[in-house]
Amino acid sequence: MAATALRSKKTEKAGVSKTALSLIAWEGIGAQMPESWNLVAASGDASAGYYRVDGPESEIVEFRWRKLRSQPDLESIAEDYLKQVKKSTRKQKNIYEGDIFGSRRRARSSKTRSRMTQVRFEWLSDRQALGKLLWCGECKRVVIAQISFPPGKVERQQAEAMLESVHDHTLDGGVEWGLYGLSFRVPSSAKLIRQQLMSGFLSLNFKGRAGRVIIERWGLAEVLLSDGMQAWHRNEYLGTLSSFRGETDPVDWGEHEALQTQGREGGLQGLRLLYRAFFMPWRVERFASLVWHCPQTNRIVGVRAFGVRPLDLVHSVAATVRCHEG
Repeated sequence: MAATALRSKKTEKAGVSKTALSLIAWEGIGAQMPESWNLVAASGDASAGYYRVDGPESEIVEFRWRKLRSQPDLESIAEDYLKQVKKSTRKQKNIYEGDIFGSRRRARSSKTRSRMTQVRFEWLSDRQALGKLLWCGECKRVVIAQISFPPGKVERQQAEAMLESVHDHTLDGGVEWGLYGLSFRVPSSAKLIRQQLMSGFLSLNFKGRAGRVIIERWGLAEVLLSDGMQAWHRNEYLGTLSSFRGETDPVDWGEHEALQTQGREGGLQGLRLLYRAFFMPWRVERFASLVWHCPQTNRIVGVRAFGVRPLDLVHSVAATVRCHEG
């Protein structure tokens, strides 16, 4: 079916296009989406993976990616993808219409097709979807991004704007992450090794050449800080360490008042670390952190790191954190 026919379907929703946007990103692949849309599933790593974002009215945004040695034929990938969609909808005995556009008329030869870096597609069944395939020669990844929704629930302009914002790396360096209103970047060598994503608490733990860095956020800050920031920091935040030894000082961090800590773990864990570095004392693992209260969101944000120069790592990551809009 011609793409123009699909485009003629009305997809209007009053006021949606005026909704405030925030970044949602995983493994450097992200886009600007309404603040009320949230990450609900994620799997894989930087080489191959998937994540999904759901909206409040059955909107679904999906990202799939995989690393390849050389640039693929994106139109062929799009054709194969739509065949899978068609097969799935036919099994459910739904009508199906789909097309690839924005590339077929320009790419008349296989050589030209292989050089295309973006291809758009859309389909219509019991749901309507707009999608985009992109190839990044720098990251060597092919990405499929798709937004689907019940017909008439999303403005086409909004869906296309979201697809236009899709990217798989930033120009500022590092790997971008964004979820639940919090965004940040970590060094490109840092790999996600552990995560906790809960309504009142999130934690993402990365390990790379510079050491280990953990980005955390707590909700209901007014409740947690009922006895003051210093008390919570000492009893709860540092309480997760084994016999911590070090110093904490108040500092100004942007528009927020923060607590900065430097030191190392004591106790049995500290002895283990010292023993490992006995013949190379300059490699003794140390600890540093920066924690602040964000009144605008009633949340606490913390960046902690373990390594030879953890404060440098903390500052480099904390400088990229965006804890609230505006």
